[in-house]
Amino acid sequence: MMIRTYLPLIALLFAAPLSAQEVPAAGFNAETILALKGLQLLDQRLNAIGYRLARANTAYCADKAAQSGLLLHDIDQYPDQPVARFALGFDGPVVVIAVAPDSPGAAAGLLPGDDILAINGVKIDDISSDDAAFANEPLGYRRIAAVNQRLESALAQADVTLDILRGGEQIQRIVASSQACPSRFQIAVSDDRGASANGKIVSVTSRLAEYFLNDDEFAAVVAHELAHNLLDHRDQLDAQGVNRGFFGQFGQSAGRIKSTEIEADRLSVWLMANAGYDPQAAVRFWTRYGKEHGKGIFSASTHYRWKKRVKLFDEEMAKMAAMKSVDGKYAPPLLAKMD
Repeated sequence: MMIRTYLPLIALLFAAPLSAQEVPAAGFNAETILALKGLQLLDQRLNAIGYRLARANTAYCADKAAQSGLLLHDIDQYPDQPVARFALGFDGPVVVIAVAPDSPGAAAGLLPGDDILAINGVKIDDISSDDAAFANEPLGYRRIAAVNQRLESALAQADVTLDILRGGEQIQRIVASSQACPSRFQIAVSDDRGASANGKIVSVTSRLAEYFLNDDEFAAVVAHELAHNLLDHRDQLDAQGVNRGFFGQFGQSAGRIKSTEIEADRLSVWLMANAGYDPQAAVRFWTRYGKEHGKGIFSASTHYRWKKRVKLFDEEMAKMAAMKSVDGKYAPPLLAKMD
């Protein structure tokens, strides 16, 4: 994770003109405000897609986690805090950036811009981030990591009461306890096109997120990274002593990494189909990306080239077509094997 900086390109791609009520205060840079709003739109798309994939496949995940559908940010993530407060609605330290449709957060009536004041009566300022579990987090992300852990732990036990501040008024909302496949989802601000999974979090770079033609293509990449987390690939590779650096592109390490990439490709289209996304979008995306960028990202020795990836997708979709769905869903063989 990284402290957020601002890419003017995002403003050009996503921002609408500021209304009269949104004219920046003296000293605020309009381009930066628009870039922040553009980033929020990317966060909202990824949060909605990620939650939908995780929720739709709950029955097939051996491990489950409490999922609220809320994406929370900390003001410390932003280098220019006054501008972030103005653009994103921060009054306190932690604000709701996105609420996934049809999630417990949405059902509770939470909205982007709501400040989180307390979780089950425990004030945000009283949630400690000094625990050793957060020591490896970048400094600006330690408090939000602690807040997320507090919220998820509470939701794992029961419904949770949130005290929020909205438009200067303090109100309470009750978020229902609900489980889904585990993972969080985040946009990583970067000029590179890339995506990654660390076992707990799926990250998609802002530049790659801008490249998708629609949410089905976006879901194809998110589902691939989510598959890595659901199949415990990071732990498997760590146990095998796999080198993820430069030398991971060669020899035994490269072969082991490639095996996980093949599994993630195979599982991704099942996750997509179960969530109502078009799995053919994986074929369309990788065909387009492969033709346009050739040996770009995802094309090292640890990954199949795009034509082989497309063949894998076709094979998995043929397996689904030969199966009888249950309530419109298909039990992914790779997750059944894990279970």
